[in-house]
Amino acid sequence: MRWRRRIWILLIIGVIVLASYLLTGELTPKERGGLVILLLTASLWISEAIPLPATSLLVPFLQPLFGLQSFSSALEPFFAPVVALLLGGFLLAKAVEKHDLDEYLANLVLSKVRAKPRIVVLALMSATAFLSMWMSNTASAALMLTIALRLVAAIEERDPNLSKVIVLGVAYSSTVGGIATLVGTPTCALAAGALRDLLGYELTFLGWSLYGLPITVAMILIIWLLLFALFRPRIGEIPRAVKRVGPLKRRQKLTLVIFLAAVLLWSSERLPEPLAELVGWRGHGLSSGMVSLLVAVVLFSTELLEGPDLSGVNWGALLLIGGGLSLGSALEVSGLTRLISGGLVHLTKEAFVGAIIPLTAFSAITLSIVASNTASASIFLPIAIDLGTITGTNPVILAVVVGICSSLDFMLPVGTPPNAIAYSTGKVTMGEMIRAGVLLDIIGCVLTVILALSLWPLIA
Repeated sequence: MRWRRRIWILLIIGVIVLASYLLTGELTPKERGGLVILLLTASLWISEAIPLPATSLLVPFLQPLFGLQSFSSALEPFFAPVVALLLGGFLLAKAVEKHDLDEYLANLVLSKVRAKPRIVVLALMSATAFLSMWMSNTASAALMLTIALRLVAAIEERDPNLSKVIVLGVAYSSTVGGIATLVGTPTCALAAGALRDLLGYELTFLGWSLYGLPITVAMILIIWLLLFALFRPRIGEIPRAVKRVGPLKRRQKLTLVIFLAAVLLWSSERLPEPLAELVGWRGHGLSSGMVSLLVAVVLFSTELLEGPDLSGVNWGALLLIGGGLSLGSALEVSGLTRLISGGLVHLTKEAFVGAIIPLTAFSAITLSIVASNTASASIFLPIAIDLGTITGTNPVILAVVVGICSSLDFMLPVGTPPNAIAYSTGKVTMGEMIRAGVLLDIIGCVLTVILALSLWPLIA
């Protein structure tokens, strides 16, 4: 962003924030402080006038100045259990990437499928979604598009429409794969962290997957069918363009063992009641964050990771999560969340209460179009949780709806890094991405609402 434009944006934001402070004298000092912090961080996150992680650092800085919390209390969310969980997940993903285990597994899957276009595309999408469950959406999309582009090069002249299906299918499946686990995408971890900090509710790794995994599976199939219906490829067979798969190397085997152990430990912290009664064991009791720290220690102790590998960790995402959780805490302490949610209920009466889940899903997707997914979830989560408390709607369900719908952005290249990577290949136009993305945004929103109203109350 050019300096002149950035200065103008910062000046406009400053005027808005100052005016909001001066014109709200009827609020308590803490409520006014919370409003200033909310407007300032939301404006900076949406405009990206300064880097998103830098905005996150403003949240703990401002809280003591407005008398909301001590500096140490405002900083606590930056290494909350969910941040520890993500840190371990990022390090595990780095080890998988460093030792090419991700590429090995992707090529293994593709080497086992027939050369029919529909089967190959579904295999590509499934492999991408699986990788995205455990590593960043950006990394999984970048890796799988590298493999996919080898297929595209072999068939593009004969059928450019199939190229579009492959490129968009990989990008979109990396997005929906991330919502299946707490380490897949930051918005999921942010929702779990907000529930813990604001309600004292511990959403386990397996507990989240009971919400997210069915949506991932359903959306993979929907994306697959929709892309073939929209672009109608003509080619009947795809030539094989995957690398030859040999035996696993020693470090790949060790990485795979640690990966499987981590997944097993994450998933067995606390088993669901029916399963616990069936097997006679309720779980090991170690939180997902504790498991992640143990995984990190093992990765460095076995020299699968070394000091320089720390530079490959997405520290910006961790700062965003910490800033989002700290913002939620600030809004709660200031009383602003209760003021906003109470005002919404008062203005819209019973009509709003009856439609709170659909409106929450729609608002989360809409906000994620104009702001980064993590930033939009950070802004909306504390309000949604408090709305649930006031209206009697399960706040756990509302938080999960926000966490998932904030990630379901398929429409624009700027919406998610996978979208941007797909668009940068030059194989799809802006119009083609919007055409497919609008439909998928709507379908994803409707599917989430249906599950939230029907099946999720049985889980929550």
